[in-house]
Amino acid sequence: MNLTTLIQLVINGLAMGLLYALPALGISLIWNASGLFNFAQGDLLTFGAYIMLSLFSKVGLPYVVSFLLTFLIMGSIGYILSSIYFYPMFRARINPQIILIGTVALSVFIRNAILLIWGPQAQSYQNPFGSSAIQFGEVYVMPHIFGIFIIVALLLGALQLFLRGTITGIGMRAVAQRPVASSLMGIKNNRMVALTFFMSTGIAAVSGILIAPILPLTPETGGMIAIKAFAAVLIGGLGSFSGALVGGIAVGITEMVFATLLAPTYKDVFIFIVLAIFLVLRPGGIFRAQISEKV
Repeated sequence: MNLTTLIQLVINGLAMGLLYALPALGISLIWNASGLFNFAQGDLLTFGAYIMLSLFSKVGLPYVVSFLLTFLIMGSIGYILSSIYFYPMFRARINPQIILIGTVALSVFIRNAILLIWGPQAQSYQNPFGSSAIQFGEVYVMPHIFGIFIIVALLLGALQLFLRGTITGIGMRAVAQRPVASSLMGIKNNRMVALTFFMSTGIAAVSGILIAPILPLTPETGGMIAIKAFAAVLIGGLGSFSGALVGGIAVGITEMVFATLLAPTYKDVFIFIVLAIFLVLRPGGIFRAQISEKV
């Protein structure tokens, strides 16, 4: 493998890693707010991609409008799910294992809803960023990769500004860190948790929107992405936003390198080997998240 090939792989792996990092970030957001590991995150990602497909490709709305509408629709779905499905279980102090099974049931429901509405066949829509590679010396970069970098950077920047620079964002962080004390201070925990689900689901939808033009969109797409996102969360550190980002990038680059060095069929095997090594040698992840209490 020469240097040019390595640079090409790192760039492509970085782009895919960012797409894995978004649902991983959503998982960490929900974990911090409620102690829930959401197994339905991948299917929510798929649902968002299909909504984008319908708005952009079927209805014919402009890309930016379709993008924003998809984010709002999926965020609203997350808010509603938290309000009528998850938070009542939290309030009733139902066994956390039962709630965890509830996320699996939600995953199955969403996947079957996708099959019912859009069918099992693979679909895609035209890449809005173009299909002609941009050459930098001997390295070729698809314009979609620049789109991923820009959109993810803007999204993460906006998320940081919201969480650290607004009263609502500070309230969400307070609930995540000290829910009882936050409630005593007059913060409505149920509303903050619902807003966290709004953001988590919207972020997952962004990943689906960006993945759909480069991978065949099927009802199973989100499941494949979710596996990489779960690995990213555990490698980076469950509950750590920085860990989700670093873990996603690590998974993306590792996947690309091993797929090139060896057969692409076995690329997932090496991801799980890396994950197993982390679980044995550094179970808290790169940023050593403290997970024992909520587990």
